[in-house]
Amino acid sequence: MRNIRHHPKPETLAEYAAGRLDEARSVVVSTHLTLCKECSRSVVDFEALGGACLETVEPEAMQAGSLAAFWERAGDQDILVSPSMHGFEAANDFSLSAAQPLGAYLDVDVDRIKWRAVAPGVSQHVLDAEGYRDGVLRLLKIAPGVQLPMHTHKREELTLIIRGAYRDAIGEFRPGDLADLDDDIEHAPTAFGDEDCICLIATSAPLVFKDLIGKIVQPFVGL
Repeated sequence: MRNIRHHPKPETLAEYAAGRLDEARSVVVSTHLTLCKECSRSVVDFEALGGACLETVEPEAMQAGSLAAFWERAGDQDILVSPSMHGFEAANDFSLSAAQPLGAYLDVDVDRIKWRAVAPGVSQHVLDAEGYRDGVLRLLKIAPGVQLPMHTHKREELTLIIRGAYRDAIGEFRPGDLADLDDDIEHAPTAFGDEDCICLIATSAPLVFKDLIGKIVQPFVGL
């Protein structure tokens, strides 16, 4: 596995370890963890820190029926667990088969995905995962040489590179790299190299395009 240069912010990893991320962002972070030993160790440390803090809290008896009420409320929801709970170790080589958190949301191999074109050279595939408020989890495919319109974000966006590469004002992103962005970042990613750039993206709100064309087409492309 190549050296990963871009990682989630420490506060994002801490929220993940505490189980406070929504499903969409959890999928992106947990997929990154299967590829990044550095971040997986950080999550283990955050979990240990949380456990140590809990040990300092005076225990209280649960009210009668509390556990039953919890499971009734949870219903059939999938419980998101961190890789460390399963004796996790990061993979040495990148592959979708190794990135199980993402693979669980795909019923076909990435090469057989039914993409929906949203602009020349840009396609997306929306995944069935609940995001924060009006957030979405999607795969985005960008053809080599294609640049996305300049935009920023209303809230957080997590972008994990699955295949190919792109560059923007922050730097170059390759497989395994994760961009942890917010409304302070304005960029226009450009795919480069010999193959399509495929990204796993969790947005917490629609993008905020800066040019007129982007603003006009946004309602139709769903970005």
